[in-house]
Amino acid sequence: MNKYEKQLPENIQKKKCPQCGFKNNLSTIYCQNCEYRLVPVYKPSQNFLTIPWSIVPLFLLLLLSGGLILVWRKNAVSLKQASIENFIVTSRPQELTFQNTKADSDSYLKFYNSMEDVRNVPQGVFFYGGAIASAGLRSNSIVNEMAKAQPQFHLSYIDPLNSPPDSEMGIKMVIDGQLSFSQSFRPLKQYEYDLANSRGFKLRQVPVAISGIAFYTNLNIKVPGISLAQVEKIYTGKLTNWQQLGGPDLPIIPVSQTPDAKASSSFLLQGMLEGSKRFGPNVQVVRNTTSAIRKVASTPGAIGYGAQPLVVGQRTIRLIGLSKGNSTRYVQPMTAFGAVNKQALLDGSYPLIRRIFIIFREDGHLDELAGKAYVDLLLSTEGQRLIEEVGYLPIRIIENISF
Repeated sequence: MNKYEKQLPENIQKKKCPQCGFKNNLSTIYCQNCEYRLVPVYKPSQNFLTIPWSIVPLFLLLLLSGGLILVWRKNAVSLKQASIENFIVTSRPQELTFQNTKADSDSYLKFYNSMEDVRNVPQGVFFYGGAIASAGLRSNSIVNEMAKAQPQFHLSYIDPLNSPPDSEMGIKMVIDGQLSFSQSFRPLKQYEYDLANSRGFKLRQVPVAISGIAFYTNLNIKVPGISLAQVEKIYTGKLTNWQQLGGPDLPIIPVSQTPDAKASSSFLLQGMLEGSKRFGPNVQVVRNTTSAIRKVASTPGAIGYGAQPLVVGQRTIRLIGLSKGNSTRYVQPMTAFGAVNKQALLDGSYPLIRRIFIIFREDGHLDELAGKAYVDLLLSTEGQRLIEEVGYLPIRIIENISF
């Protein structure tokens, strides 16, 4: 055996020596006859697969294609989500750029700390109107702070031309495009939603504050309070003398503000059937809360009503307690210190509590941006503090409320 035989693998093919022609060189590196170095040719084992070099480019192409497919599938979900988010934002007209916009229509509201922090506040002059009861939101303390924080956002309160201001008229003016937004002492009604939809847009209502409706009398009426059932009887003419309520022998003169002279929609008669909702002939109608206070103060036996922040603290009239149903458990609208009884609003014990809404159009135009900016200003921590200072209960800031 040649000295190199042990070093060679078994699968070496027999090789003819090109030098001497010896044909029986088995398992050797050198020719066994002349020791000429041979070039071994390896015979593939049956355990390995032979791949022709001609298919290598095709294999690389398939490998590259597979990699690209994996990358595409990995990013497909994120790409789809990005496309949806892009559609949600850009499907609105370009003049609107809402932050935190989501499919849920309420989710784009954002609570800021100060009015100055509020974003997307448009520049221009914007008309607004609405309920008499929300007049406190138009106080100088709130309006001036808004102007200071957002000087480019000019607001102008507008009364309707041929009728007194109220929630219903303010909403109508928003629908008709006369106002950018309106303050309402009641939620939207179905016919108002339907009217807006018929004109190609939607209405949005956002609550910003809470208030109660307080009743007051002329100073000469000394009764501890009245019930809601008695309120209905007073304004329908079934109770006509204060003696029937434990008071002096004086005729009851109910005073109502013009918007509530519509008995079919008045909160005063809300517990009655539609066919029975009629005011008595003794009801005297005035334009607004200020006129009502003056009328009651100057008329013996008169009784009126108004939002707590507008009537609490008035010295020319006497506020009286109010109870639910026929109860005599009267809850006073004012504290012993002459402030609005916010604790009774907070715990729900006061019989007549209302939320104040801001109503605006969702039509993708400038008025929508103005309405949302106004809401953001009032719902900011600073805005809610200012609302609390003028006598309303803020809807989202309840800690450290002054009672």
